[in-house]
Amino acid sequence: MQLQSVAQQFASAGINIVVITYDSPELQTAFIDKFGITFPLLSDVDATSVKNLGLLNTDYQPGDSNYGIPYPGIIVLDRDQKVVGKVFLENYAERVEAEGVLAYASQVLESG
Repeated sequence: MQLQSVAQQFASAGINIVVITYDSPELQTAFIDKFGITFPLLSDVDATSVKNLGLLNTDYQPGDSNYGIPYPGIIVLDRDQKVVGKVFLENYAERVEAEGVLAYASQVLESG
């Protein structure tokens, strides 16, 4: 929801938002509808992407209801889809503030 509140600022800066969650597409659809989310949400129910990116929170094991939770954070890709920046937190209950994400993404893309 926080990202949605600044989505237009991201668009104005030429930055696209894409979110990956471990939620099912059905849960994502309900969330999108309830909060008017306008950016893509990708479903990673089995945590394949999160594991491949090295972001899986290892505090939870397969079978745990929280299994698949990634460390919260962002990855910034340039136009060539090269990673130019990333920020991750170890505590899943903490989040990077949306305005800070925009400032950081803008900075690393400009310094390119």
